[in-house]
Amino acid sequence: MKLFCAVKHIVETNFGLVLLGGCLFGLVMPGLDLLPNVTAVVVLALLMFVSCFRLGEAGFSHVHWRRVLLFWVMRYGVLPLVLWLVARQLVPELAIGVFLLAVLPAGVSSPAISHIYGGVVAPGFAIVILSQLATPLLIPLQFALVGAFDVQAAATQVVPSPVDLFLTMVWCIFVPMMVYGFVRTQRSIADYVLAQNKVLSMLLVAFVIAMAIAKQRDILLLHIPDMALSLVVTVLCFVCFMFAGWFFSRRADRAERITYAACSVFNNAALGVSLALLHFPPPIVLFVAVSEIAWSLLPLLFGFFLRRVHAC
Repeated sequence: MKLFCAVKHIVETNFGLVLLGGCLFGLVMPGLDLLPNVTAVVVLALLMFVSCFRLGEAGFSHVHWRRVLLFWVMRYGVLPLVLWLVARQLVPELAIGVFLLAVLPAGVSSPAISHIYGGVVAPGFAIVILSQLATPLLIPLQFALVGAFDVQAAATQVVPSPVDLFLTMVWCIFVPMMVYGFVRTQRSIADYVLAQNKVLSMLLVAFVIAMAIAKQRDILLLHIPDMALSLVVTVLCFVCFMFAGWFFSRRADRAERITYAACSVFNNAALGVSLALLHFPPPIVLFVAVSEIAWSLLPLLFGFFLRRVHAC
């Protein structure tokens, strides 16, 4: 029991290191690449189920819902299209990867992460609930729009089927929420999941990252220059997400701005991995795998950003 508590404490207090450990685990663990791609969907469904128990903790009476809705429209509706258009001009081979990265909803862990950095929890949960519930419909519609606009990309099957995307996200989001609705009144289950929520969430995210890296292990090791370009592009994308959340909420107090920035930048990385493995060609899977390395650096990047804006 003491060993478990010690391991739990180490995991919960070293968020960035755990995610980097997931990247390393994916590079060196034999057999991990042999797991079927649907494993990512199962793990993501577990992550969503675990996170649902946190959604009931927030009090929404003081949430500025109009601001949350406008943020959702700008961040998940407008910004992905803007970044996609820019990427088509600068890095056309990665444009769909940039679009996928930008349309991913707020990560279920983002309210907790924002709280760690001094943010407020309630708006974070409101953003998560809205973006997650809209995702099964919004992402397929957005890719349908991109496919209609870019016929060449759709013809070469770079743009996945909206129906396939919808079915995947039904299993990843709606089904776990339905199961949560049936078991949430079971106090023994709820108490256990809440007590272990943080460590379970971090380990599940780390596992999905490790699996994505393992699936692309050979390509990653043989294409270091491509990996470097993808890493630069993904870091720039995350910086754009962070600034978007921060400046959108410029009229709010600092604590709320931290929450918007955190929810904007800490997206649902596990969902991106699942969608890439199931629906996208190897170059985009490689891009998403590299983005997980960048995602694992976000706690350090976000802390540095907040120190700089505080100093200014």
